[in-house]
Amino acid sequence: MQFAPWTPPTDIERRLHESTARGDWDGQIGALAEADLFVGVARAEADGLVPPAPLAPYRDPVTGKRALPVLTRGALPPWRPDWVFQRTSLAELAQEWPHDKWWLAVNPGLPGGTAVPATPLDREAWLEVCAETPRPAAGVLVTSLAGPLHGPLARGLACGAPLAVAEALPWNVLGAVHHDYDADRAALRDTWGVTDPTGWRWLTDRLLAGEGAGRDAEFALRAREGMAEHEGRVPATDRWRQSVTHVMLHRAASREEIRALDDVVVRVAGCEDGLRRDGLLPPDGRACSAVAYDLGCAVAVARLGLAARCCDPAEAERVVVEAGVRGARAYPSWQSFSAGFLLGRALRQGAEDPGHAARQAHRTLAADPGSPWLNITWS
Repeated sequence: MQFAPWTPPTDIERRLHESTARGDWDGQIGALAEADLFVGVARAEADGLVPPAPLAPYRDPVTGKRALPVLTRGALPPWRPDWVFQRTSLAELAQEWPHDKWWLAVNPGLPGGTAVPATPLDREAWLEVCAETPRPAAGVLVTSLAGPLHGPLARGLACGAPLAVAEALPWNVLGAVHHDYDADRAALRDTWGVTDPTGWRWLTDRLLAGEGAGRDAEFALRAREGMAEHEGRVPATDRWRQSVTHVMLHRAASREEIRALDDVVVRVAGCEDGLRRDGLLPPDGRACSAVAYDLGCAVAVARLGLAARCCDPAEAERVVVEAGVRGARAYPSWQSFSAGFLLGRALRQGAEDPGHAARQAHRTLAADPGSPWLNITWS
């Protein structure tokens, strides 16, 4: 019987596998210095329901040494409701190492797994390497070869890719961890006001419906699309403003409602002008909707909710796939989706500029050969 060769999920696992195979200590530590490392704990312990257990080593079968096991992101096991992961780093481990005779076991039992000594001198060397090694920069596209690359789930995850790229997280992973268990719960609570499964379901339903984009923005954008179809050309901003105001007067809207909608039109036009200057929209490009940002956030909240155990994998996948379906209904292409995402982000922030990080993420997704936006056909 023949088995397919193991494929490292990300660059970190590849580098560890190659450096271990050639006995390259510097290569191993250099890769670990860049990596997020994870320690598994019982969820009841992480939730404070039971006292924390002391870190326990195991007997490494290769070296025979007692070793503390950690995992890289690409080596994390499938999601379990009762077992979660806390993130650490090589530098943190070097400073808080519990026992001088323990070794560090990385991805034990997996291809490319290794164990390295962790004496005080070794840990000093770790810190020197970490001080010289920059952490992964934001705005970098990271793809896991163990995650979906095509199909409905990948398409939905690609709708959330701008937010993943902005944090240098794999765009196509839906699993046990987003940042780590504590950080994921904090992000849901502090950013989204979600603390339980009921709140998570309410929020994802609202985001999938595009309610965060704002009714005024969607009304104004639909009005412009209708004018363009009727007149055979995109109306100038002044003409667009006049038309929207006329409709609102016809509907007996209040002066405050008319002023608020006019302000939205002006901000949309200003944002689009900025995107054209930055090359993120073609000279004649425009956004047809702003719901893309809500759909991207729905994907991010699905990933956070799964990692925080507010939902199970089937629920998270349903949200992600539905985000891809609704994105395909609202936009004709990834480029159009990108424009809608940037506009929606700017409007959510009450500004005309979506921000440098958001613009950089979209440049990366538009140009990187490995980008899902260049490899997943829009439909």
